[in-house]
Amino acid sequence: MKTFSFSRLKLYQTCPKRFYYKYILEREEPVTKPLALGKAVHKAIEEMINGDSLENAIQKGWIDADFHPEVTGTEIKQLVKKAPIHKEMGKTEQYFRFPLDDSPYSPYIQGYIDLVQESEFGVTVSDWKTNWKTYDIRDNHQVALYALAIQHLKGVNEVKGRLAFLRYGKESNHIFDRDDTEQARQWALQLANKINSKLSILDIMPEKADELFPVAPSSACSHCPFVLECFRNFSQYSLQNNGGFKNEKNV
Repeated sequence: MKTFSFSRLKLYQTCPKRFYYKYILEREEPVTKPLALGKAVHKAIEEMINGDSLENAIQKGWIDADFHPEVTGTEIKQLVKKAPIHKEMGKTEQYFRFPLDDSPYSPYIQGYIDLVQESEFGVTVSDWKTNWKTYDIRDNHQVALYALAIQHLKGVNEVKGRLAFLRYGKESNHIFDRDDTEQARQWALQLANKINSKLSILDIMPEKADELFPVAPSSACSHCPFVLECFRNFSQYSLQNNGGFKNEKNV
C-alpha cells in the first residue's frame, strides 16, 4: 500500500481488523447518516464559497449524498448557515500528496483540505465538522498533517489550523509550527511503515491475517458494520454493554 490518508491511518490505529476488512478485503460499508450528512454539508459549503446560492448549494449537497433517506434539506441548511464562510474566501478542496520521508520507498500521505486561505498574516487551513462531539484540534493529527501539506506546497513555517464545529458554532484553533507537523509526520510514517510491513507478511502467509490485523475491542465496536462478524468469528469474545468485546477467559 503506497498511499495513505489520515482516515486510513486512524482507522488502523482504532481497529486493525476493520482496516483489514475495508481496505484489504475491500468490503463495502453502509453509508450512515453522519457520513452522508457530512458529505452533503461539505459540498454545499464548497459551492457557496465558490459563488453559488444557498438553495442551489444545498441541492447540490443533497445530490452529492445520493439523497440519503435520513438526510433532509432542512438539516443541511441549518448546518451550512452556521459555517463562518463568504464568497471566494479561499481555495476549497485543496488536494495534496507527498512522500513521508526521503526514501525512494517512502509511503505517501494524501488528502483534501476543506479550505485554504492566504493573506498578509499567513495561511489558514479550515476543516468543517458536523458531528455531535467537539474536541481540541491537537487531539489528533488530522489538521497537523494538513499544515504539513501547506508547508510543502507554500514553503511556510507556520500554518494556522481551524476546526469549525458547525452544530455548536464553536472553533478550535492552533498555530502549527515545524515541531508540530514533524510529530504528525512521524506518527503517519510509523503507522504506514507498520501497515506495509504487515502486508508484506500477509502476501507470504495469508493464513496469518487474524494475527496481523487483530480485533481491537473498544467503544468504536458499537458503530462498526463488522461487529457481528467479529463476534461470530472470534467466539472467545463476548459483547459488553458499551458495544465492545470482552475476553471470556477473564470473566
